[in-house]
Amino acid sequence: MKAMLYADKMEQAVSVLDEVRIVEYGSANHGESGQMRLYFKTKALNATKTMVELHRDMKMTVKLEDGRTGSALLSHSSMDSEGHAVGVLRILGALS
Repeated sequence: MKAMLYADKMEQAVSVLDEVRIVEYGSANHGESGQMRLYFKTKALNATKTMVELHRDMKMTVKLEDGRTGSALLSHSSMDSEGHAVGVLRILGALS
């Protein structure tokens, strides 16, 4: 599945995520707002001049290709052995 990541008050996506996988934790160790993670892989994390890595504390909106949306924070980003950006978005609340 693919997804688009939008910064607040921006019309254009700041990142196009080529592959995403949603994981929901059933553990009570994670609060209500921290139960879901979105793992991503993409060719380029930054689709615009906005560097996503520098806005870790800024709440962004993620829109999945199946129509679901939600608020998210960037928890981790790195590069894999093939040169793709990989990382984790922490979903705040639920996807709707």
